[in-house]
Amino acid sequence: MKGRPAAVGGVESANGDPGLRGSSARFVPTPLQLLAWTTVAFGLCFLGYVFWYLMTHALAGAPGRDVHNYILAGLRLNVGHPLYTYGPGDERIPTGDGFSEYALYSPPLIGVLFRLIVLLPANGEYVWWIAMDALELLAIAMLIRRAPLLAGVALLVLGVPIGVLLEFGNVDCLVACGMLVAWRWLVDGHDDRAAILIAVLASLKLTPVIFVWWLFVTGRRRAAAVAIGVGVVCALVAMAGTEPLIMAKFVQVTTSNVAGSATTTGAAGLAAMLGLPGALYAWLPRVILVVGIGAMWVLRRRPGLSFAIGAALMWLASPVASVHTPALLLVALAPQAWPMARAVAGGKPQSSGGIAAPDRSRAASIANPEVAPGAISST
Repeated sequence: MKGRPAAVGGVESANGDPGLRGSSARFVPTPLQLLAWTTVAFGLCFLGYVFWYLMTHALAGAPGRDVHNYILAGLRLNVGHPLYTYGPGDERIPTGDGFSEYALYSPPLIGVLFRLIVLLPANGEYVWWIAMDALELLAIAMLIRRAPLLAGVALLVLGVPIGVLLEFGNVDCLVACGMLVAWRWLVDGHDDRAAILIAVLASLKLTPVIFVWWLFVTGRRRAAAVAIGVGVVCALVAMAGTEPLIMAKFVQVTTSNVAGSATTTGAAGLAAMLGLPGALYAWLPRVILVVGIGAMWVLRRRPGLSFAIGAALMWLASPVASVHTPALLLVALAPQAWPMARAVAGGKPQSSGGIAAPDRSRAASIANPEVAPGAISST
């Protein structure tokens, strides 16, 4: 008597063809998967509409306006003019109230970088703009692949800031993508590599410097030292490409921003929505920064949550937040997309009950419904 053919994975088709039923079942989406990808589709459509509207209804010279500011910084340096103030004949940066007091608010390394970029055709405008948009879209794609439902909801909520960021070509596109990569390296244990990336990002846009504190409080003291060391090297490069006292002038620019009135698109805008007195607007980002730093320390044993708080501080604690700055909240989704084991004394990951935590990077969840519960093996 012939035995029945063995089924692949314990599943056999009705006609005796092993594995046929099991292989076809893989292509039947669950209700949660349908919800996730439907949300992603609506989120992408909304983002596409926002970007199309901004590009077709923007004022003259508005598309890529931040790229234009970077280009002016590179051009000023190449003719020997100051980076943060205006020289004779320099184009001034317009604002809603006239002209900006300072010609640039970013760290000096971005100006040094653009000394080279402006040597490209069209001053490198399209090269930088396309590169920044590609990095932002890559960050979105990374989140969609790992946590589609959460990413879809984020696109619906943050569609306008992300669309503006794509229009402006701001360096925050690089920050968003870079911090996702840094988190992925941290999950894989490449702390020093992540620290180098964080330091470079903070040298181009100051806000990621908060994650050096995260490295320190979560027990990654060596990585924090690496980040500080790389930051010093970047500062020396900036000084060599501009002037010896450029870092002191950047501190002056940053201090003036902190002391001035907070922008209405940051924490001040939220305060206005809550009906708080206007006198508190300028102080609110500073209060949020102090409270956030304390919260990151208190939650240091929960590195994912502490990291998400740091991501939120890049927006809420910034005194010069723009309408595109909330797009950096995408970085706060990284711990959900790539979970990290909870830290305990000694820096060792551990799950409840004292058993070593398994790799949960592909665990099924509401945010990441791509993995069937049966695919998660126990240890």
